[in-house]
Formats: sequence, structure tokens, C-alpha cells
Amino acid sequence: MVRWTAYKIKPEEFLENEVVDKYIIIDGKKIHRVRILGEVKNILTSSILSFELDSGIIIKDFDKKGESIKENDFIDVIGRVNNYNNSKYIALELYVKRNDNREKWKELRDLEIEKTRKYMEDEDQISQQQYNENYEGEVISDDILEDIYGDKEENKDMILRNIDEKGEVSYEELLEISKIDEKELDKILDELLDDGEIYEPKTGVYRVL
Repeated sequence: MVRWTAYKIKPEEFLENEVVDKYIIIDGKKIHRVRILGEVKNILTSSILSFELDSGIIIKDFDKKGESIKENDFIDVIGRVNNYNNSKYIALELYVKRNDNREKWKELRDLEIEKTRKYMEDEDQISQQQYNENYEGEVISDDILEDIYGDKEENKDMILRNIDEKGEVSYEELLEISKIDEKELDKILDELLDDGEIYEPKTGVYRVL
């Protein structure tokens, strides 16, 4: 399965734009994964754990990763968009609680969206271009697509999750945990620092913001 980039969007963008199959169309571009902030207003307990945000967005937690989430928690969610019976939702992949300084997080997210929106690409076009350039008419399998797109985002999510779970992690610990080479780890850490996801309280030690 392809591991697409999780683009930061505003809640109203999710609500106002069309979700077709497993992508949302924003500014004419098809996006599969999103990242969104919101306060949990309702926890819906049925066969599938679900959360309703203050914006009205529904987050479905098929793997029950968010069992510690409570009402009024302010969460930063990464997930895949989907549509079932004309009801759109985000399937939870990863989340971080942002209960402190909520207004500051909202302001920061608005700035991040403004800064990074120009990098948003139509993922159907990316897929076709990669097919044309690298496989010259060969049948492109899910395994090949995962090799092209998957590893970087999967490793990035894994690094962020480990820093969040441990509270504070050294570079050496991350290198041992991640089992990836130093060059790739350096690149991921630089991106997380640039995106405002993490910070260094001291050199070589990382915390989630």
C-alpha cells in the first residue's frame, strides 16, 4: 500500500471539499493523507472507536491506537481520508495531544499551511509520472509503489512516535531504535525540526513540541 505524504490542512477544507474514493480534492489536487488539528467533542463507542472533533470531522480509529484520547483533548491527527455511505472521515494513523498552548498551535498550523501549500502535488499525477519515468510500460505493483513512496513517510512517522512515547530521546537511541542509516535519520530529523514537530532541548536530544 502506498504511503502518501500527510498534508496539513484546515478543518474547513476537509469539510468543504469533496472526498472521492480514498482521496480529497483540494485546489484541484487529489490528496490521500491529511494532518489536522481539533478538539475532541465526542467519543463514539461502537464496533469501531471513533472521535468527533469540534469542527464536526469524524476520526475513525480502526486499530484502537487512540484509546487514551479523552473528550476535550486537543489532538494533532495524521490519517487517510475515506468516504463510506456518503459520510467522509479520517482513518487514524498517528496522533499527538497538543493540550497546552492550543491557540499557539492553531496559529502555528495556519502558518505551516500557508508555507507548505505550494508543495502540495496531485498524487495521481505523481503516480503516473513515476510510472512513465521508471517502469516504461511495465505493470506497476503495490510492492513497487511502496518502495517508491512508502519508506520515508513510514520511517518519519515511526521516529516521531518514538520521540513522543519516550518523552526525550537521544540521537544514538533513535539510531538504534529505527535501524536506518545515519544519512536517512539526519534527513528525517531535519524535516521534523523544520516542520516544528520536534525540538532539541540540548544538542543531540529530541522532544516533541
